[in-house]
Amino acid sequence: MSRAFDDLGPYGGPRVSDAGPWPTEPESISPSVRSTPMPIAALATALAADDAEERRQAAARLGRADVAEALPLLMRALGDPDWRVRKEATYACHRLIQASSPPAAEGERPAASPGGAEGERPSAAQVLVGALLDALRTSDDVGLRNAAIEVLGYCGRDATPALVGALAELKGDERKLVVDALGRTRDPAALDALYAALAEKDDNLRQSAIEAIAGMGLIARERVTDILYERLGDRDRFVRLTALNGLNGLEAPVPWRVLSQLIDDPILRPAALVAAALAESPEAPRALVTALATARGGAFAQLVRALARLVEGPLASHAVDALRAAPQEVGARLVQAAAASPGAGAAEPPSWRGLGADPVSGRAQALVLAAMARAPGAADAAVQAMIEPALVETAQRALGLLGGEALPAVLAYLERHIDPDPDLWEGLDDATAALIDGAVAIAEQRGREGAPAHAEQPAADPTLDELLGAVRRSVKSPSTLVATSALYGLAKIGAADDFPLVVSQTRAISLPVARAAESALAGLSERYPEPARALARRLMQAGETHLAAAIVIEALGTADQEEIAFLTSVASVGDVRARRAAVTAVAAAAGVSALEVLSLSLADEEREVRLAAARALGRLYASLSDRAGDERARARELLSLVRASGEPELVAAAAQGGAPFRSDPPWGEAGDRLSAPVSIDGGEGPMSTSGMSGGPPSGKVL
Repeated sequence: MSRAFDDLGPYGGPRVSDAGPWPTEPESISPSVRSTPMPIAALATALAADDAEERRQAAARLGRADVAEALPLLMRALGDPDWRVRKEATYACHRLIQASSPPAAEGERPAASPGGAEGERPSAAQVLVGALLDALRTSDDVGLRNAAIEVLGYCGRDATPALVGALAELKGDERKLVVDALGRTRDPAALDALYAALAEKDDNLRQSAIEAIAGMGLIARERVTDILYERLGDRDRFVRLTALNGLNGLEAPVPWRVLSQLIDDPILRPAALVAAALAESPEAPRALVTALATARGGAFAQLVRALARLVEGPLASHAVDALRAAPQEVGARLVQAAAASPGAGAAEPPSWRGLGADPVSGRAQALVLAAMARAPGAADAAVQAMIEPALVETAQRALGLLGGEALPAVLAYLERHIDPDPDLWEGLDDATAALIDGAVAIAEQRGREGAPAHAEQPAADPTLDELLGAVRRSVKSPSTLVATSALYGLAKIGAADDFPLVVSQTRAISLPVARAAESALAGLSERYPEPARALARRLMQAGETHLAAAIVIEALGTADQEEIAFLTSVASVGDVRARRAAVTAVAAAAGVSALEVLSLSLADEEREVRLAAARALGRLYASLSDRAGDERARARELLSLVRASGEPELVAAAAQGGAPFRSDPPWGEAGDRLSAPVSIDGGEGPMSTSGMSGGPPSGKVL
């Protein structure tokens, strides 16, 4: 039998690695041994030794000998009884071929005669080709024959003319070996001889020829594709199968009228199903969906993979239509396969057995298909899949595809798992948080479709009201993940009534929860500006809610004089988080009048406040037009001080806000001023730059 067709995974066909004919040598023999020359007489003695390892070491050294002198020893080693010696001898031939045959220029052909041109020393490949073909003619040694085929393949284009001549001359099994060698050369010039072999009566020869042709698909794609298409109607089933696998490997679409005749053959069906995933006819998804109702084991797995590929391509709409029009048992089988457990009333559960199917990826694909089909139970399967880390992303996608249909299943889960007892959260908080995120995304989409923007209250919807209640209860969950997801959810679907709950969580002990509450408060303020304005006035009255008041004012984007005065005061005397929020808010609401506050905050003892001030300063500078001369100059001076501060984080924060630090002008204008100690005007402490001479570094990216 010729070279076995490799297991190429679910889509079959030649791999890119097949285009490189040279092997990777094993490391069991060190490079120093292979490169150490020995006299031919010593190598001959070693190759006659009883110890196979001694013979293998000698075969390794043949790769540095003269090919003409070493040829008899090479032939002896290639026919050695020990396969390791034979393999080492093939590597030696490889090295000899590489050393004596530099790559030919594009379009150049090697000499047809093994002897080379008159007066020219033949290359190692030419010498080896003649000797190896003689061995095929005269030797019955299976090991030598197999090694000869491998080395002839290494010879590449040097071997093609001689192999083509031998194919016409030899008889019987030797011709099949020559066909295999022609395929291994990876020489497109061999395709003519291989194609001619397909007209022979010997089925073994024809099968070897189609394998060799399919293996050249990446080298001569157009010619090989034409031949493989032609052979889809061959009388030999193995030839048809190899041709179909080759086309799948090249991702060449096969017309549905041809595939429909192959898909009923049990031997050809797996490859035909793979080809259907590449088909360009709307008939393909309908046929695949129909087959899902009765397919078993590996066939079911291949159908799922083929459909999963179709729904990601140009036939996606046809595949979805076919799934939704399918009998109910198709959706039930997909749900059952996604859940990996027998379903009620199912005669035989589908499985992921055989054909290299990956159960996790198979279940993920089945879950997406079930969601696209809107199969009963798909939402429950998606909710359960959330518990498995490997399926979380797929489950979220399935919930998104199901939309509002998934909300009851999600709510049922949340009702069971939202509980103040921390022990009940172990191992489930990731899944619960992800389900809250997914449900909120669905509700937000429904709100965009049916409710006016910035409505004072969400439109009445019992399901959404129930979800909102579950999210509100989750805000006080002992799980940080769940609480933060719930707060982010409230920012998107919460009502004005949720302001007090969110404000209370800005003072949470858990910093991630407190930061999530800040984001939620800003989100609610943008959605409900009138209640937020009234809320800010109330929050300004108590010190413990100054942080929340600053966040609300920043989200609103405008402030009156009283609110600006409040922010200015809090920026200097509030707690750290309140100062940070006030600095950001005053820059957003007061504009250029906030420069004095920012100059003070750049010298704050807390890093968090300094970074907020630098970021706000960069944002403010980017918003000023050239006409704002004095204010722009003042902001530019402050940014120059930031750049000269020697604090990379501060500079990065200003750049993040919008400071164009990559452009030297106008930063070079402050160079002279920065050569002496400088303090920020009005600050309580100097911000020294002593020791820094000249302007700021040019073009430095931090």
